[in-house]
Amino acid sequence: EIELNMAKLHKRSVQESLNATVGGEWTVNSAGTAGSSADVANTTHLALATMTSTLGVYSAVEIYFNFSTTTTDVTAANDLVIPKNTLTFLTVPRGLGNTVYFNYNSTSTTTGAVKTVEV
Repeated sequence: EIELNMAKLHKRSVQESLNATVGGEWTVNSAGTAGSSADVANTTHLALATMTSTLGVYSAVEIYFNFSTTTTDVTAANDLVIPKNTLTFLTVPRGLGNTVYFNYNSTSTTTGAVKTVEV
């Protein structure tokens, strides 16, 4: 009976249930602006620090985004969406190399502030 209870305890160990980023420091960037989607040239390009592994994003408007090694304009056809008024944490795809850009643009003609924190 003792072995059975121990097995139940091991089923939910701390190592299995904890999912946390270790280390890193918060670097709060100046707020950017998601430009109007009327023109892809309105895309904002944020160069991320070499050590950034996670990016926190809070936007006042819904945005299209991508990560790339260059300042790439975003388009509705090819990029992902972050909903407005939502705090989202994204893993930076470091497999791209040392130079990674977070590119974003509004999904509509409405522009708005985009706040980012690099971890």
